[in-house]
Parts: sequence; structure tokens; C-alpha cells
Amino acid sequence: MNVARFRGSWAAVLVAVALVALLGGCDAASGEPRLKLDAPAVVYVSLDAARSHSSENDLSISQKLTGDGPADLSVTFDVRDLAGVAELKKGAERCRIARISQPVFACTMRTDQLNSASQLFHVVPAKGSEAGDSGVVRYTVRAPGVPAVTGRTTVVVGTPELKVSQPPDRRTVAPGGTVGVRVVVRNTGDVPARGVALRMEAKDGFSFDSTHRNCRYDGGSAWCPLSASEAVIAPGEAYALDAPERLRASADAMYPGVSCSASALARDYVAPPEIRARFTSGSGPDLRLVPVAGAADPAGPDLRVAVSNHADLAAVGATVKGPVGSRQKLRIGFRTQGPGSPRDAPVTVGFTVPAGTTVVESPYDPYRDEEVLDQDCRALGSDGAPLTEAASDKQPSARRYACTARGGKAGQLTLFPFTLRIEQDMAEGGGQVTVRGADAKRPNHDDRHGNDTAGVAVRIWPGPGWATASFYAVAAVGLVLLLLVAAVFRHRRRRSLSEK
Repeated sequence: MNVARFRGSWAAVLVAVALVALLGGCDAASGEPRLKLDAPAVVYVSLDAARSHSSENDLSISQKLTGDGPADLSVTFDVRDLAGVAELKKGAERCRIARISQPVFACTMRTDQLNSASQLFHVVPAKGSEAGDSGVVRYTVRAPGVPAVTGRTTVVVGTPELKVSQPPDRRTVAPGGTVGVRVVVRNTGDVPARGVALRMEAKDGFSFDSTHRNCRYDGGSAWCPLSASEAVIAPGEAYALDAPERLRASADAMYPGVSCSASALARDYVAPPEIRARFTSGSGPDLRLVPVAGAADPAGPDLRVAVSNHADLAAVGATVKGPVGSRQKLRIGFRTQGPGSPRDAPVTVGFTVPAGTTVVESPYDPYRDEEVLDQDCRALGSDGAPLTEAASDKQPSARRYACTARGGKAGQLTLFPFTLRIEQDMAEGGGQVTVRGADAKRPNHDDRHGNDTAGVAVRIWPGPGWATASFYAVAAVGLVLLLLVAAVFRHRRRRSLSEK
């Protein structure tokens, strides 16, 4: 069996971050056709039978020909070096199985409207191959009137699996303070990771206190590609940041977090150009990984810390005005008064319907019903139990409701719309709105309980049931206008009589 072992001789190939771009005809005059080949520097092929049919074992290459109109491209594949290592099992477009079974085969394709073409193959380990075996697929692309271009992809049997943990130097911090996080990357796979792409996401009030010139940033997102010359993590080994990454909590942060992920450089997700354009390079010292021993942290890739902060949640009630028999809209909820911002931490709003009224409409989103997602509010029975089996269902009329929303940022107002029908005039018929935090792991530490409750009042107006508040408002405006017209008419009449 001709098996080429996974050696350091081709490690330099992995210096490329994600794709090898081989350009032909670079010396041609401006405006002449040019041919470009994009192919991954390396493809890892999993030995796990459960993953053998997944897209992670795919080999995708593409070509682009600049110039006028579509043209025929011919791509020759030389897979002789894969013998005993891996096999190509399927191809897209004109790359048929009959051709793939040959050690050297060609596919001819016509470019699309973007002057591009592509081929997709599924790669599987050869029978008897072992983790670390490797071979090379070589490409030659030809097009009329353009110099041919060549490229290559190294196929490696086995996959590097990088797991990330991030132990912090503290679990609580003051508003505006910093937390140091030393990210640890361990390879639990069966082949070395030659180069590492580290991604970090600071969120919910965390921001990077400094940046690195070998990382790219977009808001709270950081992407740091480290080449094989900077980090090679063998199976079972771990690397960590040479210095903790410092994250600063904002003044309104309560439970900020950071999530990290890492992948072998050739397995890293490459964002589309329009997304990559949003990222800018940092300016501080390079981010570096150094070997560590015994680095296992049960905290995992997602970290949250608590900030010594609190958020005052104030219930917001309403007043319903109208005649008996009318339908009146109202909005109840809460205001996040700060100074902290609970952000994604859930908040529960309780609504007790005023006596003498009936709920005829409660918050309902048909999309949530169709997608089986919880509605914002649920109708409750007298025992506090939901009246419907599914939280996505349209809720019936009830005397009590429980609504849930995110705590949001300081100053944010969150309201839920209801429509009530006034059934009868009841002197003691007021309702109530209550607000409280709904996540015991992320309490809002509200120390002002006097505003956790608000009333819902009902004021009866004379008139027919169809006379809504809007009707009275319009009628009032009409009456004022009528009086103004009458006054003008009377003034002119008096003036006319005086002139006579």
C-alpha cells in the first residue's frame, strides 16, 4: 500500500489561512483574461463512521476567468498520490463517478454568468488507512487563450478537534472593572492542528480592553488566525494565551460574558468578503499561544461573570376609560430604570385583569404559533397553572396573565398590548401589574420594591358601548371646531349689523 505519512514536510502549505489562490497570467496586460483557482490547502477526513457522510469531508474547489462572456474550462485532477490514503466518491456537474475512478481525470465545464465554475467531491478514508496518512490532489486548469494554472490540496486522514476553556482570574467585578481570561486550547483529535484560528465574542457589557495586531475585530467579535509556524498542537496537547485576555465591563453591565472557539487553520470558517470587510486589524502586541500542561477547565467555552450592579424594574400600569359595553385598548409592562442593564435576563410581568372587565384580545403572534414558539403572554387559571397545553397557542380570555420579556437596557420600556371589554361599573374593580426577575442565576438585585407593583384603573364614561376613547377625542375636537365656527359667524353678524 502506497501511503504517504503526515509529515512536517508539507507544514508550510498550511501557512495559508484558508484558501490557496493561484493566479495565472499575472504578467498579462490589464484587461486581458486571467484565470484563478481557489482550493483548500488541506482537507481533513474523519475516520468516524458516523461523520463519514457529513459535509466536513467534502473537497470543494472553484475557478474564475476574467474576461468577456462564458467560456469552457477544463480541470485535470491527479489523485495518484491518494492511493491507499483516501478516495473521491462523488462529483458535481460534469465530474462523473466513471471519471473519478481513474487516477488522472478531467472535467470540462462552462463558466456561469459570473465567469465562475466549481467542483465538489466527497472524500472518504481508504480501507486500511490510519490517522496521519496523507496524500496530495493536484489540479491543472486550462482555458482558451489563457496560461494554465496549477494547485494542490493535501488530504489528511483524521481530524484535529480543538476544545476551548477560559478560566477567569475572578468571578465578580465592579462596573467598569476588568477580568483576565487565559484561553486554553486542547487538541482532542487524532492528528495535529497545524495552525489555529481562535475566535472570541465579548457580549452583554464586555468589551476587549486592548487589541492585537494579528487579530481582526468587528465590535465585540475577534478573529485571530495563527499559522503553523506559530502553533502546532499535537493530539492530547494544550496551548494557552501567553497573557490573559483582559475584558472590561461597562458601567451598566450585570452578567457580561465571553465565548471562545478554536479550529485548525484549514478547518476554519471563512466568511464571505462582504463580512470580512467589516473587520479591522488591532494595534497592540501579537496574540500568542504557548504550550501548557494539565490544562483542563470544566467551565467550558462560555464564561459569564457577575458585576456588582443592580437594576430597578418598575411596573407600568394603565387606565381604561370608556362606557359600559365598549372595548378599550391598554398597554401594561415594565420600565428598566437601571443603573444596570439585565439585557437577556428574563423578566416576568404579572397582569391581574380589573373586575368588571373581560379580556377580548391578548398578545398573539401567528408566526410563533406556526413555529411552535412561546407566545409573550400566557393565560393562567386561579391556581396559577397555564390554561393551554402549548405556550405557542393563542391564549383564551382569563383573569390572570403572565408575560415574559428580556430585561433589556437601562431606560428601556417594555409593554404588552391587551384589549378589554368593560362589562359593568364596579367601584372596587382595579387590576394590577407586577414585575420581577425570572432567572434565579441572574437576579436583577432590585432594591426598590415600592415600584414593583402598579395599578390598572377603570373609569366609566357615559354614552353607548361603541363610543371609544378615540370617538370622544374626535367628538371633542369637532365640538371645539363647531364652537369656533359659531363664534366667527356671530362676530361677523354683529359687525355687519353695526355697519348698517
